[in-house]
Amino acid sequence: MKKIWMKALLMGLFFTSTQFVFAQLPTIPQVSSMDINALSDAQFQAYLQQAQLSGLSEAELEAKAKQRGLSDAQIAQIKARMGSMGAGATGAQKTSGASYESRKPFSGKNEFKKEEKEGLQIFGSEFFSNANLTFEPNMRTATPSNYVLGVDDELSIDIYGFSEKTSKYKINTEGQIRIPNIGPVVLAGLTVDEAKTKLRNVMAKTYPGLKTGNTFLQVSLGQIRSIRVTLIGEVKQPGTYELSSLATLANALYASGGPSTNGSFRKIDLIRNGKKIVTFDLYDFLLNGDLTKNVLLKDDDIIKVHPYAVRLFVNGAVKRPAIYESEQGENLATVIEKYAAGFADSANKNRITIQRFGDLGKSILNVEYNQLNQFAIKSSDSVVVGAIPKRFENRVIAGGAVFYPNSYAVSSYPTLGALLKAAQLKENAFKSRALLFRTNPSKDTTVTAVNLESATDLALALRNDDSLHVYSKAELRESRTVTITGELNKPGDFSYSEGMKIEDLILLAGGLKDRASLKEVEVLRRIRKDQTLSDTAVYNTIFRFNLTDSLTLTNKQATIELEPFDVVNVKNLPRNQAAGSVSISGEVLFPGTYLLNTKKDRVSDLFKRAGGILESGSLGSAFFLRNTYQEALKGEVLEIKKALSKQLSTDTLTKKFLDSSLTREKVLLSVNLRNAIENPGSEDDIYLEEGDVITIPKTPTSVQAFGGVNIQKKVPYFRGLSSRRLIRESGGFSENANKKGTYVLYPNGKIKTVHNYVFFKTYPRLTAGAELYVPVRKNKKPLTTAEILGLTSSLVGMGAIIIGILNATK
Repeated sequence: MKKIWMKALLMGLFFTSTQFVFAQLPTIPQVSSMDINALSDAQFQAYLQQAQLSGLSEAELEAKAKQRGLSDAQIAQIKARMGSMGAGATGAQKTSGASYESRKPFSGKNEFKKEEKEGLQIFGSEFFSNANLTFEPNMRTATPSNYVLGVDDELSIDIYGFSEKTSKYKINTEGQIRIPNIGPVVLAGLTVDEAKTKLRNVMAKTYPGLKTGNTFLQVSLGQIRSIRVTLIGEVKQPGTYELSSLATLANALYASGGPSTNGSFRKIDLIRNGKKIVTFDLYDFLLNGDLTKNVLLKDDDIIKVHPYAVRLFVNGAVKRPAIYESEQGENLATVIEKYAAGFADSANKNRITIQRFGDLGKSILNVEYNQLNQFAIKSSDSVVVGAIPKRFENRVIAGGAVFYPNSYAVSSYPTLGALLKAAQLKENAFKSRALLFRTNPSKDTTVTAVNLESATDLALALRNDDSLHVYSKAELRESRTVTITGELNKPGDFSYSEGMKIEDLILLAGGLKDRASLKEVEVLRRIRKDQTLSDTAVYNTIFRFNLTDSLTLTNKQATIELEPFDVVNVKNLPRNQAAGSVSISGEVLFPGTYLLNTKKDRVSDLFKRAGGILESGSLGSAFFLRNTYQEALKGEVLEIKKALSKQLSTDTLTKKFLDSSLTREKVLLSVNLRNAIENPGSEDDIYLEEGDVITIPKTPTSVQAFGGVNIQKKVPYFRGLSSRRLIRESGGFSENANKKGTYVLYPNGKIKTVHNYVFFKTYPRLTAGAELYVPVRKNKKPLTTAEILGLTSSLVGMGAIIIGILNATK
């Protein structure tokens, strides 16, 4: 509302500008002496529309209004005037009283959609509640020749031929259009054809070719006018609506939301100038598609929706259950066949029940099918068409291990043998015992076992709703498999088949691996034939076979077939193991990865195969890496270590050790490689293991101190450089240095620590590439002044107590 008031302030601009003055409005007085309340509603809204089209902001509107001389009091009058008019200037479709709005084109929207109701709906209500229906008049069709022109219609007059000219004229409030050099021509109230004839006669004076036939005249509609139509009676939203002049009676009904709950769909009157023009029956359209009475509307038409006269409920086994409106004198047959679209396929036509209101309450009426044409209906009748019960009169069922499981007529297959002949047993059917389910008179289900190989049982007479289930042999036994393990490409479990041999199972498992042994193939078989029922420690029998490369059996004993649940194990060749590999890198002649030749390959053997150490290599700085124990641990042991590491406190040494062993893949192995190369077979010339890594770096030229020194830096190495001098070169020990724990880590992984004698310390000798580590003590928190004073007072007090005790003992 605030925006509307502020836009209305621009009205002062129109009072002093002649370009916004309309011919049909009275002259506006001077701004300084103008009384806003003296303006008519039409004048006020006309100026307001121009203000809304300006595009100015609220602040700009108010500023310009004041520049034009509009006072604060006049601005207050504008706001009060807008408040008294309500929100009518917003352009709502519905109007009331004599206050008219600017005319707008028909939107085709129904703002009064009916909500879904539980149960039955009134037939035809979906016509007004469907959001996909608009019923907007088609504005792209050719101009109807019988269309009656009125005020605000726009005509497009096209002259072509000898003369060429196209003009557009709008019919004013006087019903005229003004043609240059001709003057005003009254067209309101004429049809399009009549207007065309009149214009041809009038314009022939200016265009003589219209008479001779050299020039032609064509008249069509441009923008069409709006009309106002009033809906009264039993309408969802009665009132006055602004629609397109091409709107029909159905368009107006849709815009208003349609008939109300008590409104009639069959008696809708169109009243024009006090006379009833037509009575519209919506059922003609809904049932027959007839819109002959859906006439075009005119300005000031009145549509009256009457209350319904006869309405009844139709439910049950009909094709279109709904609430229908019937005409007086119609019978039940007409309602069901014409309105409800007839009986459903499942309808029991002799089970029709009517609930009817009587003088004292409801009553029940039963109607037979042959009485429908004579049964007169009354308003509020509730018709329920019964359905045929969903049960069979002559059905028997065959299922399970048969080729044609289905329902069968008991009259065609009266015995069990006849039913089996039609359903046809499968080859794997278990014939000794099948189950026949049947319903007794009390509707309880009983089970009867039948032998499908017994002539007596096959002659058993069947009854309605009997159901036979035949089991297959596969359903009645455990799923049979055989297992193969060992050196196969795809070991696993496989379904057992009669006649299966070891060679067949090997083929199913993808064949043998290269390391598979063709000898000592084992088969474990369950012991089944034990009649003693005594306890025993033996559960399986083991058979051993030898296979050739062609998978043919060489042992005659192996010609026996496999049995269900046999387990075949193919062993591997002890000498056909996968070769491990080790790596050597750095300053050797041929660095790379080497496959182990034997299980007893040593370090010296690897250096020989690698071509020896280059001159630039430093054997003393070489290091040896080997897989941690976790690489060799199996799953359960490794999981135990992981579980222990989670349970231990984070501050324990055990926790740190476990974390280290679980996170590192390889660890440094302390080995004297020089002695291993120079003395093959010695203790340092150890056996290699898969994954070993040896790295020979270049000869180092520096050493470095770490930890509790003031400056950690590298120092060039020279012969005679001692650990003490390296510490001095690094700025000496730091305050928290643990001097006694100093140690040296050599490039080959060996460690030497400081040796403490009575008054002397011997530091390890340095070599090129060595690293000196000085441990760091944890900082102890110094005592505060208060703590020192408290401790001192405690000692003094304790001393006084001791002196007192000594004096007392003397």
